[in-house]
Amino acid sequence: MTAIVGGLQGVWVDLLNPLNEDFSISHKKLATHVKTLGAKGVAGIVMFGHGGEGQAFSATERLEAVKQMMAHGVSGKDILLHVGFSSWMDSVQLIRAVQPLGLLGCIITPPLAEGSITDLGLAEYFIQIAKNTQGTGVRLHLSSLVKGGRTDLKPNVITDILRQAPGMFHGLIDQSHNASHTNDWIRSFVAMLPVFSTQDLNAHAMANLGIHASISSYANLVPELMVKLVQSSAAQKVSVSGNKIGNEDERLEQFARLFASLPVVPSLKFLMALQYRDTDWMRVRPPRSELSRESHEQIAKEFKKFNQTGAAH
Repeated sequence: MTAIVGGLQGVWVDLLNPLNEDFSISHKKLATHVKTLGAKGVAGIVMFGHGGEGQAFSATERLEAVKQMMAHGVSGKDILLHVGFSSWMDSVQLIRAVQPLGLLGCIITPPLAEGSITDLGLAEYFIQIAKNTQGTGVRLHLSSLVKGGRTDLKPNVITDILRQAPGMFHGLIDQSHNASHTNDWIRSFVAMLPVFSTQDLNAHAMANLGIHASISSYANLVPELMVKLVQSSAAQKVSVSGNKIGNEDERLEQFARLFASLPVVPSLKFLMALQYRDTDWMRVRPPRSELSRESHEQIAKEFKKFNQTGAAH
């Protein structure tokens, strides 16, 4: 795995977590998975993001998981860690705790807070984190929420954060899965800091814009396919009605259709369980729940077809 100083390059996996019967992380199995991904061209890992069910894990558990990965041979420079909590002081404490480990950086999302949240208060949340971690050398990344909402980052809030905490943030991550939203952020902020997307189906479009980096949950299962898409360029594709398409795009859309009507994280974890033949990968942390037995049967059938099609290619 290789990180590019000053930004991200290549595929960074939004890492899924195998869970023991008591819902603790199976660190050894996770480390083996990470090494497998590295051998298939993945550049780095993102821990405790949406795919990693981050909101369900405490600061202590996140710190321990990072230490376990590094004990199993994963370099800190190949790790980005989600550290967002409702309390900005909890975020600060975790950032300070990982500082000696030399991680590539930390990702902060807006707090899942209730009540009256103002743009001013939201900006201050990030500014306080930046000010209270200044001097640690930890590279901070701003991130939107997956499902958006009134507490999500808005352009005016981002502008205010960057103005009041200059040089403290090194990347802007859009988790919205809305291509138009990502393009708006690129137009508005790419001159100030790199913009990345977690929308797997947008990876090729981002590559055509010269952004050959992606944070991908799908890469847990199809790493080589995601690497091809992220490294691709417009010149490698065929133009049809103004759209750039190719076999990799079609293959990725086929993969996405496997669980189009199902919750993404439990679906991906079930597919991981099938791939590794290990039920530890299927478990999700409450309040999430696993897929129903009926869904298991349907997705297993379609996944078998998907793999057979890939073998034929």
